[in-house]
Amino acid sequence: MPPKSKAKKRKTSEANQSTLDSFRIGQPGRSQTAFPPKHHTVSTTSTTTNDRMQQQPTTSDDSSTSAKHNNLHAGSFLGSFRQHALIDKVPILLCKETPSTPALSNEQIIDTFTKLDNVLRSILHQTPNDLGFQVAYELCRSVCLFGKPKELYNDLESTLNEHMQQEKHVIMGETDQDTFLDTLDDHWTTFCQQLVTIRNIFMELDRRYIMSETPYPSILHLGKSMFRKIVMGVPRIQSKTISGVLKLIQQDRDGLDVNLNRLRSITQMMLDLSLYDDVFEPSFISSTIQYYGTESTETMDRLSITDYLQHAKDRVQQESEYRIATYLDKGTKISLTEVVTNQLIYTKIDIILSQGFDDMMDHCERESLAILYHFVSSHESITKLRTAFGDYIKKRGVRMVKDPSKDQVMVSTLLSFKDEVDKILHDSFDNNPTFANAFKESFETFINSRRNKPAEMLAKYFDTMLRSGAKQPPEHRIESHLDKVLVIFRYLQGKDTFEAFYKRFLSKRLLLNRTTSNDLEKSILGKIKSECGPDFTKNLEGMFKDMDISADINTTFKESKDYGEQDSIPLYVNVLAQGVWPTYPTTDIMLPTNMASLLQAYQTFYTKSFKGRKLAWRNALGSCVVKSHFPQGSKELTVSLFQTIVLLLFNDTTKSTMDYKDIALATNLDDKELKRVLQSLSCGKHKLLVKQPPNDTVTDEDTFAYNSNFSASAVRLKINSIQQEQSTEERKETQTKVLVDRQYQLEAAVVRIMKSKKQMTHVALVNELFVQLKFPIDATDIKKRIESLIDREYLSRDQTDNSVYIYQS
Repeated sequence: MPPKSKAKKRKTSEANQSTLDSFRIGQPGRSQTAFPPKHHTVSTTSTTTNDRMQQQPTTSDDSSTSAKHNNLHAGSFLGSFRQHALIDKVPILLCKETPSTPALSNEQIIDTFTKLDNVLRSILHQTPNDLGFQVAYELCRSVCLFGKPKELYNDLESTLNEHMQQEKHVIMGETDQDTFLDTLDDHWTTFCQQLVTIRNIFMELDRRYIMSETPYPSILHLGKSMFRKIVMGVPRIQSKTISGVLKLIQQDRDGLDVNLNRLRSITQMMLDLSLYDDVFEPSFISSTIQYYGTESTETMDRLSITDYLQHAKDRVQQESEYRIATYLDKGTKISLTEVVTNQLIYTKIDIILSQGFDDMMDHCERESLAILYHFVSSHESITKLRTAFGDYIKKRGVRMVKDPSKDQVMVSTLLSFKDEVDKILHDSFDNNPTFANAFKESFETFINSRRNKPAEMLAKYFDTMLRSGAKQPPEHRIESHLDKVLVIFRYLQGKDTFEAFYKRFLSKRLLLNRTTSNDLEKSILGKIKSECGPDFTKNLEGMFKDMDISADINTTFKESKDYGEQDSIPLYVNVLAQGVWPTYPTTDIMLPTNMASLLQAYQTFYTKSFKGRKLAWRNALGSCVVKSHFPQGSKELTVSLFQTIVLLLFNDTTKSTMDYKDIALATNLDDKELKRVLQSLSCGKHKLLVKQPPNDTVTDEDTFAYNSNFSASAVRLKINSIQQEQSTEERKETQTKVLVDRQYQLEAAVVRIMKSKKQMTHVALVNELFVQLKFPIDATDIKKRIESLIDREYLSRDQTDNSVYIYQS
């Protein structure tokens, strides 16, 4: 692309000035070297380095003017003409004109007009003339001074008009389109130079007559006006000029070599002649629309949307910067930029968005998106871009949320997706608030498109991050990461579902001592509290309180007499408030004698310490640390209470094997639980028992034996138990509890609203429920709960209008 240059201001003589304006001189005034009229004296003094020369005053008349002028060794300036001085300085004293100066004779006037006309024609026809320009200037001044400026002006205008007619015929005679502009520009440039010379000679006419008696500020403007009217006023010349300029501009756009100086000169000529705005620019804009309308269609067919946007950016930059700075007027920039952008972007915005927007978002092409955004940021098309942005988020989010095969990575995928969109918002969309709102609305829409599951997986993700055992990043990094997860939590409508699953996961972390840090747990809980209020976290905070109380009770029990009478088996009991913790099934098992007696001792201690309270043991949550001895070495096993009971059966050395039925009879475990326990001990990573037949499925006919060949590199081993993970039954139970709690909340809200309003229509009641309740509800559930309240006589229907409910106080 041709080099850029600074844009030029319209109609000023700077880099893009015409030849005419490049010869501009100062305001016309009385020449300091003009000879004074008759009977006036001029004192001329010159100073050199070594001597001083004095010239005596002399008188002058008209016949001796030229001679005296030629004898003066003075430096004089007339416009752009200069006579070189032979001395350093010549002070000239101007005397006042004598009012009684006699008029010129007719012969003198005719002779002067003839001489000036010859000078004028010699300038216009570029022929030699014996009369010097300084003499011509003095003759013009004399004519003006002695009262003949009007006649001189008429002669000047007539001669210029005659010359313009000749110029018109010469230019019209140029039939070759390729050389027409060259001919026009050459004649215009030459005429501009001639006008400057003429203006310098006829400066007194400019000052004394043209400026005050004609509509033209100067001879320069007179010449421009005549060139515009006589030459450029010819439709054929004008149309050939416009078409020639447009052809050169198209060639420049196509990357062909163009005479930029010629192009700049012609456009500047149209500016000087006031043809640019009214004649050239409309045709130029029209041709630009046509050019880029065709190019946009052709380019879009062969380029990808990303490459097309870069092409559009380059094109707009070329038009608005390079061409404006090189040969177009600065005032064209706004309209030119608008039409180019309109043809390349606005008319193609639907195609760009439908064919390329999703792909740019998928590949996070922030630079291309930024180009598109800045094109439409001040145009109504920004609404379409914002809509496409929101629709993309919904489509992509629904795919992530509704695919059951991706449930386990749902939250991590959502976090990555949100990070990508946040970067695009910042880097491409300038953090536009309307785009940020579109993102929030779309995110909330798709994350709630699948009821309950996102809330469950979010709670599980918290559990994974807060549970000890796996390799975890430092605590401060975990908290920072979970802060991002809380942002997704804000979009959930079913926060009660999240609370139910979070409570179940938290309970296992606390009871199985698998939390990374209690401080971190409480920090996250405090943030959830600030989001949802104290009622939301009341039970969760109660769980931590129970754990603290249980620690104090255990300390007191170990110091009591009841504990001292038992064997030295360490015991730690967590006492849980029934309404705070999740519900767990009661499992009756047969404990070894020493374990059973120790539990009985704790129960005796507790009932004595807390009158009126009753303990219900939840054996499924118990865990033990068992020291085991194998021929390959001793191990310390962390196992569940159920696993412990089964392992202790194999301490009986009189039995080398035990079948499934014997184990079931000895432990009193139900069939489903026992099979999970035996599978974890004989089919897992650490095979403490040997199963026959050796497969991964436990049946009633299997037999089990102590694995004397067991070995492991670690001394402390954790034997994972299936019952410690969330089972399908637990999930269903949690979901059912959420539904029941929602029914209670819905009924309570209906009664609360009706108690305050006393009477409401069905539509008004439903609308109020949607405002007050924070979880998703549908009209069917509302109708069922209202019918239930009517049956229980909390509400009644109006006898004249069944759609109106009345509160029964």
